[in-house]
Amino acid sequence: MKIVEKLKLGQLATFLINKRLPVYNWFYFKEAFSRDLVFLLAETWGLGEGQLGVDGIGYDVHPIMLFASRVKLRDYDVEELRAAVRVLMKSKFEKLEVEVPGFVARVFPKILLEDIAFFKREILEVENEKVREFLLLGLMNAAMRCSWAHKDGAAIRVVKKPTHSLRNVLKRQLLYMCSDVERFKGKACKVTVEHCDARKLKLAEESVDAVVTSPPYLNKREYINAYRIEQQLLDLDAPASDQLIGVREGGAVEDFSEVGEFVEGEPIEAKLYFKDMFAVIKELCRVCKHGARVCLVASDGCFPEDVVDVCETLSRLAERAGFRAKRVIVVNKRFCTTPARKKVGIARESLLMWER
Repeated sequence: MKIVEKLKLGQLATFLINKRLPVYNWFYFKEAFSRDLVFLLAETWGLGEGQLGVDGIGYDVHPIMLFASRVKLRDYDVEELRAAVRVLMKSKFEKLEVEVPGFVARVFPKILLEDIAFFKREILEVENEKVREFLLLGLMNAAMRCSWAHKDGAAIRVVKKPTHSLRNVLKRQLLYMCSDVERFKGKACKVTVEHCDARKLKLAEESVDAVVTSPPYLNKREYINAYRIEQQLLDLDAPASDQLIGVREGGAVEDFSEVGEFVEGEPIEAKLYFKDMFAVIKELCRVCKHGARVCLVASDGCFPEDVVDVCETLSRLAERAGFRAKRVIVVNKRFCTTPARKKVGIARESLLMWER
């Protein structure tokens, strides 16, 4: 297994590039990697031609990610969307009684909550599911733009400021999304996204040609709570704790025998993480064809006492499961600090390149 540094590829492991891309930027998921990373890997591995046209399936357990992915993946009739937007924008406002959790009420002025409730009611009456969910995603984005919410990792701070008219922001958002649909070019392919725990994939043995994914980072769980406002706006539940990597409830006794030599002396959070990730890796090995390529975007874990090596450990676990760990490509390096800002080490964000 080779370890190389290619820091010029650092942006590919972030969402920054996607912010400028039509459709990809319909939902800002800062923990995501870029479209261009997938394109680069597809070209390197010889998958598809031109704008890909590769069939694929995606899995997640986070309801907001599944919703946003479903909306972004669909084919649309742009004229049907524009017609729905016109009808929605012509709807006459009606004040509704609003009941929301306290944390939601703190980030929206009352008048804005009333506007959100009205437009949400109008959208939920749209019969066509594709159009309805397209409009709901637009409403969610527009509402967050008008909110007082300021996200800082998992924390959501309230920063009060003058707010814009939700009707105007929503209209601009939906028309922008319609324009994206109109100008988005790509090859025909079958792509679906489903709710599934990665430790038990809904796939047949040796059915996959390539995998590009990014597991949750060790000791970084911001994404679980960072989108709770959006979940509330869309009436979505939080992901179940037993479906999250490295998360446990209660004091269950754990068997670490399969990963024992890799987790000796590590914090319990790291032990649980590597145990779950080994289950994921074994599933990937089961469903991958001989010769299949895998790229995991991963990062070392930051703890107050030290940095836990994740990238090389996952690659060694991959070799135990049946993969050939070809290289670890370090694309970003960041200092890990204590709450008092004391540096305890450097965490590497890397592309883990494996072959079945």
